[in-house]
Amino acid sequence: MRVIIPIQRIFIVALLFLAPVSGAQTKSAPPTNAIAPEVKPADIEAAVAAICAPADIIRSNNGSASGCKKCPVGTQFHGENMGEWELRKAITGHFTSPTADNLMIDGFNCDSHSENFGGTFVFSMSAGKPRLLKYDMGLITENCNKFRYADGREFLVCRGGWSGQGEFDANVFLARFDAAGKDSQTTIFRTSFTIGPCGDSSSGSVEGSDIKDIKFTAKDSGELSGITITATNGSLSCAQAKVKPVPGKEPPSMKTYEITFLFDGKQFTVAPASKAALRAFPQ
Repeated sequence: MRVIIPIQRIFIVALLFLAPVSGAQTKSAPPTNAIAPEVKPADIEAAVAAICAPADIIRSNNGSASGCKKCPVGTQFHGENMGEWELRKAITGHFTSPTADNLMIDGFNCDSHSENFGGTFVFSMSAGKPRLLKYDMGLITENCNKFRYADGREFLVCRGGWSGQGEFDANVFLARFDAAGKDSQTTIFRTSFTIGPCGDSSSGSVEGSDIKDIKFTAKDSGELSGITITATNGSLSCAQAKVKPVPGKEPPSMKTYEITFLFDGKQFTVAPASKAALRAFPQ
């Protein structure tokens, strides 16, 4: 039996078309699902308390820890008056070893634009007590799905991106972790769209691509066997590029492709039937 698991769609297209073309650098919008359901609130509380002084912890309306008034140690802006650190997502799993209990919390606003404005703290948990292993600057885990290797160690497949100076990049990547919590990332697929050449003019056209959707295929055992990415590629007039698109309605010049990648338990490879489609997207 093949199980298809849809991932939440991230509307990068809206960001792409609505971003100003003057070269302003745009921060991402807050996620809609900050905490994975399997994460214990007490563990999040303990982890935030490990990186923020008690008096600096910010709380949401229900009293749960949601951030810190100052940038924590390890972040790029620690010790600088750069505003609040925002908790974006928490994930549990066996990331550093098959038997380790790890908690990862993704945060925002304490790192530079080149580091995607944030990163992820990786903790080892023992009896509800967190021990900080590593701060992985620039690793954004707010839009990730968790899977396991055959030996029980787990990894993430994430959707990410970067925008600035009229350039909008989207990608799907695999993130794995060593015993110390340090991440290593492997890009599976990426797209790029640049509207900088349009400037203030509505004449001319631009080439570009974008990721629309991702679906995961799993074995009966629950192990990942592949992913299918729906992406668009083509050209738009500068006038079209500056108008918010109607969801689900692409201009005729933008073609839609489905590209399947197979996972052998260690790495991804493009499915033979998808090689022609992949060539439409420079990698």
